[in-house]
Order: sequence, then C-alpha cells, then structure tokens
Amino acid sequence: MTKITFFVEQNHYLGFSAQGHTGYSIKGKDIVCAAVSTLLQHTARALMKHSKAVVTRKDGFIDVRISQPNKISEVFFRELHESLLDLQSQFPSNLSLEVKTNENRNTVVRS
Repeated sequence: MTKITFFVEQNHYLGFSAQGHTGYSIKGKDIVCAAVSTLLQHTARALMKHSKAVVTRKDGFIDVRISQPNKISEVFFRELHESLLDLQSQFPSNLSLEVKTNENRNTVVRS
C-alpha cells in the first residue's frame, strides 16, 4: 500500500510525503502506482519551480516541503489531494491518505 501524508498548518498546505508500493500489480505493470507516481512527480516539479519546494527522493519515497505557501502552491496541493482522493475511492486497499495539521501546537491527523 502507498501511504501519502499531507502537512497543513493554519489551513495552508506545507508539503506531503509518500512511501510504499500500491501492490495493485507487479512492479512495472502497476497502473495505480504509475498514476500516483505521475501525480506526485508532476506536483513536486511544479512546486520546485514555482514555490521553491525542497524535494527529497529515495527508492519508494518522496517528501516535498515548502516554507512559504502561496496561491500557486495551494492550487497544486489541493489539486493533488483531490486527484489522490479520487484514486483512493477507486482503489481503497492500495492507497492511504491522511492530513496532519498542526493547530495550537497539537498534531491532528485526519484520514
């Protein structure tokens, strides 16, 4: 299963991380993994270009963080989140999404 976590503070997206393989099919033939990977890579590249995102990649892992949210970053994060929610509704056993918010110094997790 691929687990994706969005990080939100004061109603602004500050990043996301993703790890794991969806397990829908074998590596190289997994359409769900390909869709998720494409969405994540596209968003990471756009945020690097337009919002100075810091991107960390390792095998089966990506972490994208920004320090200053802006209108462009909000659009990319929200569209990514909505697209992944659509995929999750179609493949719930292959994709897990959560949102971690830091409100008043307390971490709140929503799935």
